[in-house]
Amino acid sequence: MNDVTVTAVIPAYNAERFIVKAVDSVLAQKNATVEIIVVDDCSTDKTSEVLAPYVASGQVKLIRHAVNKGLTGTRNTAIRHGTGKYIAFLDADDQWLPHHVSTAVQLLESHADVDVVLQNFDIVDMDSGAFLGNWFEGKQDALDMLQTTPISGGQARRIDGGFLTALIQNCFLHMQAIVARKSIFDHVMFDERLKRSEDVDWSARATHLSKARWAYVTTPSGLYFRHENSLTTNTNKNNDLIARTGVLLFSEYIQWSGLTDTERAVLRDAVVESCLEASYYARLDRRWRDAWRYWAQSLSHAWSVRQVQDGVKLLLVSPGMMLR
Repeated sequence: MNDVTVTAVIPAYNAERFIVKAVDSVLAQKNATVEIIVVDDCSTDKTSEVLAPYVASGQVKLIRHAVNKGLTGTRNTAIRHGTGKYIAFLDADDQWLPHHVSTAVQLLESHADVDVVLQNFDIVDMDSGAFLGNWFEGKQDALDMLQTTPISGGQARRIDGGFLTALIQNCFLHMQAIVARKSIFDHVMFDERLKRSEDVDWSARATHLSKARWAYVTTPSGLYFRHENSLTTNTNKNNDLIARTGVLLFSEYIQWSGLTDTERAVLRDAVVESCLEASYYARLDRRWRDAWRYWAQSLSHAWSVRQVQDGVKLLLVSPGMMLR
């Protein structure tokens, strides 16, 4: 596999504290030829400076944005500059284990019916170093929804059905655990409108619109570090943005042709739930007009008694809200 080039895409914004370890983990990959593209998205710290030795030695190609484009735009920039047959993603604060790339490439090279490989990651607290489990452990209910076939002697499973339903109900993937054929990106890039849920969106569109086929490997091949600055930190601000993004995306997806009855029902549930969550966070932030609008939108999509009841319960949580 040494003649198979993989482009490692590393977005960076104020990543001075940890990006060297991320880059070193890519350089430590075994049985694989990897080019590293780091895109500095207008960092205000010394991200570019700490990478200077790697750039000087030719180990890293560094691209600096003149204007901040966010995670989606940063990934798109790297993909456009990549020369690899495959694209692999790594966040600047995470790390790959040495077999991450070779495991995925071996699957892709030996299975023409697989376009994207998803691998498991161990979760580690960045400050304490404590092991917090692995990514798939918290996503088992979603994985159980998938129709799969064992491949590669049972070391991996090809996903044959249920992908969109499982993805919407409980996102079971993370971009830094994905290695994909670059040809998929000829048709589907990241949506640069989005500040959150870009992994869900790209995966949904790649699968439903471009018919990308997936396989997953349960053995962990990387380290996902949780810390106070993680995008996935559980805060009201972050959850509000995720909810509003869900309203936007799920309302678009439900218009797709070719959805199964199950997929359409799941998307209707997702629209209602996202609207109710967006209404709740708007209320907390005293954005009364938005709270009203999302609440009404949830009822317009509701198609079950439970969903109507959920909407009414939200109204009753703070009756004065609707009078302001």
